[in-house]
Amino acid sequence: MRNRLCCHVALAALSMVACLPFLAAQESPRQDGYAPLTSGDGLRYPLEIGPLTWHLIGSGIHPVKGSDGLIHLAYALQITNAWSVPATIKSVELVDPAHGNQVSGKNRVLDIKSEDVTGKVRLFTLPGTMAKESYTTQIPSGQAGVMFFDVTYDDISQVPKAIAHRITTTTPPTPIGTEHTTVGHSIPVGQDAIVISPPFKGSGWVNGNGCCLEIGPHRFVTNSMNGALDPSETFAIDWVQIDSHGLAYRNDGRKPEDWFCYGAEILAVAPGTVVEVMRDLPNVIPGKNPEGLTIPQIAGNRVIVDMGSGRYAMYAHLAPGSVQVKVGDHVQQGQKLGLLGNTGNSSAPHLHFQVMDRPSSLDDTSLPFVFDHMNFEGRVLLDLAVLDEDTDKKIALPMEKKDAKPLTRVMPLSRDVVGFQ
Repeated sequence: MRNRLCCHVALAALSMVACLPFLAAQESPRQDGYAPLTSGDGLRYPLEIGPLTWHLIGSGIHPVKGSDGLIHLAYALQITNAWSVPATIKSVELVDPAHGNQVSGKNRVLDIKSEDVTGKVRLFTLPGTMAKESYTTQIPSGQAGVMFFDVTYDDISQVPKAIAHRITTTTPPTPIGTEHTTVGHSIPVGQDAIVISPPFKGSGWVNGNGCCLEIGPHRFVTNSMNGALDPSETFAIDWVQIDSHGLAYRNDGRKPEDWFCYGAEILAVAPGTVVEVMRDLPNVIPGKNPEGLTIPQIAGNRVIVDMGSGRYAMYAHLAPGSVQVKVGDHVQQGQKLGLLGNTGNSSAPHLHFQVMDRPSSLDDTSLPFVFDHMNFEGRVLLDLAVLDEDTDKKIALPMEKKDAKPLTRVMPLSRDVVGFQ
């Protein structure tokens, strides 16, 4: 306890000498990420001090090949300013600890309106609008938030086995200066994405709110569940079907049945065992999200399937009374599970599909996946905010179709339009 108090008081007073024994005591857990500084006496491994601390949100980082042909590492860090003075982020670099902390990959993320927010933090105290005003490089004393990453590589062979982050900050004058650069602990890069079959058939399926470049409604929200901050929807997709004119519904869209995707057969993407079912929630009227839902009702009627190897698939917002399986059933790949509906926290009929590391609709880390086959039909030429607005207003979605082609073993990216045979 004395050593902990020592560093807290010293940082508050900006007097570092008394804390050096404490810092040295923390050296050993970090050795794996650093090459020795000397072969003899003296400090063997680097000690760096700065105002920010950070750690990975969720259980791991996993590479996945996207429909753009690039390998994506999509994840988030929780950033905290542990000092008693404000800190400004000057630069953020992803580095490869095995190669002298050389910069690795290309990191770029956009907000829901396609504004660049790379290297910025969504502070917990800022408004949750998903737009640029929710992000900042100014971290007040004692405050924390989330920093999102989409690091890309041209080929899987370029992806390091472990990554770390080098963050440079500036602060008001202190006895150790005004600029501080710190390299964090190394984080192993996990296993490749699971290969699955499609959850339905047909053409014109729009990937709404998916991964990876844009921080839309799925990636933006990190919920505090069961005492942990969970990236539960990083790779989740809201699937909506459009017709040849780019429209998602007929008539005025006020009935779930007006939507072209409503009632689509939902198929198991892989064999497994059913571990959770909800089947009797009513449809909600399209046009706005319902109020008064309990936490168990948010995902609506759903089926969660244990696919083995620590991976679970969730099919959410299914139509009332349509679920055809029960807990404990073993399902085959391609087996009908239910029908697409508009239950739970949903403003319009769609299938919320995701793969995750735990059998929970909200307390999980979202995992990437690739389809064994799909037809890439094009990409919607709107940012995510306008895409949602125009879909609801029955405005045709413009689509770029020049790169249409069959694809295998890739993950569709946000705004992709795909078809499945």
